[in-house]
Amino acid sequence: MHIGIALLGVLCVALPTAAAQIELTPVQDAYVCDCLPDVTNPNGGPNYLYQGQYGSCFDRTLVQWDISGIPSDATIVNAEVRLYCEGFYGAESGYMIYYRITEPWDENTVTYNNSPAYSDDVSATADWPDVDTWHTVNATEFVEGWYDGSFDNYGLYCHCEDTTGTCVAGYWSSNYSDESLRPKLVIEYTMLGVEPASLGDAKATFK
Repeated sequence: MHIGIALLGVLCVALPTAAAQIELTPVQDAYVCDCLPDVTNPNGGPNYLYQGQYGSCFDRTLVQWDISGIPSDATIVNAEVRLYCEGFYGAESGYMIYYRITEPWDENTVTYNNSPAYSDDVSATADWPDVDTWHTVNATEFVEGWYDGSFDNYGLYCHCEDTTGTCVAGYWSSNYSDESLRPKLVIEYTMLGVEPASLGDAKATFK
């Protein structure tokens, strides 16, 4: 009797679906320099972002995305920041490093002197990019934390470590006229789907 009642219901098995992908453009981005500490985007204007060391100066890029378009109950599989390198200045040394920003900022007014705080509890590193290529950074841990609420999403602080002289990557910003070359955050995720269980599975379940 119990088996018959059970089989009258809808029997489903939860299965992961194929990975879906979302590609996001920043909601804001800018760069700051400690040698011009009160100026926003001090060299090149808003079309450019710079990251690295120029002489004795250091350029830092800040970039933020809105990830609210990811469906609820998704599982983040992979996330990549992609920045198009329009130029490289100097000689390679050290490495690039990325931290999570921990407080609000505004791309129109951010400077080195009023830069938001950042935390090194989550970080990612990368080698220097080649000119006219996409520079890719693994951002999975950042996106997972933003998505599950482990920390607030104020974006990434892009810096460098162990450089010994001029070593700067230049990127196109979200203001650049060619939309295809603007910064991207590419996120892959899966969702749980449902599939009807077979009659044999149902009988086995209720024996």
